[in-house]
Amino acid sequence: MTWGSKIGSVTKLSFFPVELKGSPWEIGYRRGQVFRELIQSVAETRLSGIMKLEETKVEEHLKIAQSIEAVLKETYPGLVEELKGMAEGSQMDYKDMLMLNAWWDNPIGCSNVALTETSMGPILGSTLDIGRSPYLAMMLYKPEDGHSFIHVASPDMIGVARAINEKGLCVGGSSVGAIDAGMGFPRYTLCRVVVQYCSTVEEGLKLFKRFKEGYRNPGNVILLDEDGDAAVIEQTNTKIAVRRAERGGVACTNHYVEEETRRLQREAGTPEEVKRLKNSKARYARLMKFIKTADRENPMENVKRILRSHGRGGLCQHGGFGRLHATVAFMMLPRRREFYVSQPVGFYCQSQFIKYMPFSRA
Repeated sequence: MTWGSKIGSVTKLSFFPVELKGSPWEIGYRRGQVFRELIQSVAETRLSGIMKLEETKVEEHLKIAQSIEAVLKETYPGLVEELKGMAEGSQMDYKDMLMLNAWWDNPIGCSNVALTETSMGPILGSTLDIGRSPYLAMMLYKPEDGHSFIHVASPDMIGVARAINEKGLCVGGSSVGAIDAGMGFPRYTLCRVVVQYCSTVEEGLKLFKRFKEGYRNPGNVILLDEDGDAAVIEQTNTKIAVRRAERGGVACTNHYVEEETRRLQREAGTPEEVKRLKNSKARYARLMKFIKTADRENPMENVKRILRSHGRGGLCQHGGFGRLHATVAFMMLPRRREFYVSQPVGFYCQSQFIKYMPFSRA
């Protein structure tokens, strides 16, 4: 068994930051090597699932994969080199690695709230609610070009899901279904570009406005920086709307709030979809109330409490298949460069928040 295989096995049990540095290809190769078993397992599950879809859906995935490659070659070719390195390191075909990045979310869970100022500086509370997933890993990137950052995501995904960089810029988000169609820059990959090349919320917003189209994978993205600037970007497949922090905070769940994006949100048709939308709105209402009432002198315990909350609008929900199921929760303190992750994976009302400080300013 190689050293990479041993590390890959450990990551299945608990999060710890696997350091990746060097050129894009070197980072990709090392990532593929370290997470080989996880990536191969993801591929076995997801690619076989795609091939079982009706022919038009399979063709759509192929078109998305080709479009992703084209847009990355034109804008950030280093990411294509990283994907090639990941394919070689994980002993997979490069086209399959592209296909793994050509997918869209099912908007079930994920909640986010930012407080712009507390006794400990700004703070972002975020959940990643994707069910009982074994496919999550923590990676500490030290690229030759751009900022270092730490993030948690599926090891096959070139993008990021939850991250903080060495400048203190924090990223979170949640998925939303939309009815428009676009073939632009994929959301998670755009979040990766933002956290690697931006230092502030304003810089991040400029990139989102430049690359505003998605790949049937739209949603809300929340940004927070060390100065307490915070915003939610509501992104459909062709449009964006920006909500700035008000009254000391901003929040997002799995629906749009702004009129421009709300009219493009996919209508809840089935009884289950109606329940999900009501659930999202209840969580959002609870977070907005939290922004108004949070004890900013004791922010860590307050944010932990809202992340672990239950009942109507609670974030830590224990639903079964197809329902909101708590997976991992995060707290990020940009001014202190602190990144807290709930462990073990699962209901964070029963987990501990472990602090990581890869960019300590002490």
